[in-house]
Amino acid sequence: MAVTFRVVLRSTETQPSQQTQESVLPAMSQKFGQRVSISAADLAPDDRLGAATIGTVDTDAPTALRDVYEYVEPHRLVKVGAIRTNDDSRVAVRKAHEVDREAVERHERATVLGEVHGDLLVRVRRGDE
Repeated sequence: MAVTFRVVLRSTETQPSQQTQESVLPAMSQKFGQRVSISAADLAPDDRLGAATIGTVDTDAPTALRDVYEYVEPHRLVKVGAIRTNDDSRVAVRKAHEVDREAVERHERATVLGEVHGDLLVRVRRGDE
């Protein structure tokens, strides 16, 4: 079974707005097309920065995940809140200059998905515990 990556988009605004959703999500949909599935979150009037999820982007392609991350990270209105998976793995984001990439690549439970803007995206599978 192929893994699906879910990028959780968070607002950088103190109070996330529907206007942000209506500008950012359609632009992403146009840019990435069928490579991703974009869903808007329900925003309540009293949502604050702590619960500022404005939507999610799902993809099963690591290249599309890297492209979405590359598009979102320098953005002023949204940022990546988390990257989740539909299996027992997770995606960790670390600064590339702080990580021994060769050691990560040799690790049996880790897969480097790519490097974007100096960040290393690593899929980590849970070990047999």
